[in-house]
Amino acid sequence: MDEIGIDKSLVEWREVEGEIVALDLKRSDYFTLNRTGALLWSKLKDGTTRGELAQLLSSDFEISAEQASADVDEFLLTLKERGLLVEGGK
Repeated sequence: MDEIGIDKSLVEWREVEGEIVALDLKRSDYFTLNRTGALLWSKLKDGTTRGELAQLLSSDFEISAEQASADVDEFLLTLKERGLLVEGGK
């Protein structure tokens, strides 16, 4: 499966009390990620796969694999729409 990650040239972020506060440099727009999003972000910043993200979410939050996959897909779509997702390796 292809590796995906965050385009670090387009976003600056900090972890604050278990959440992510990020600045989308292209849009000059701040956004925040809750604990769940922060967990996924922590893996995406170094590169990962969709499957690894779903497995992580399922095990950390004790949800079904189907629910984890759906949540990961929604999260990745949001990042892709913002233009912050790098797909197919780095």
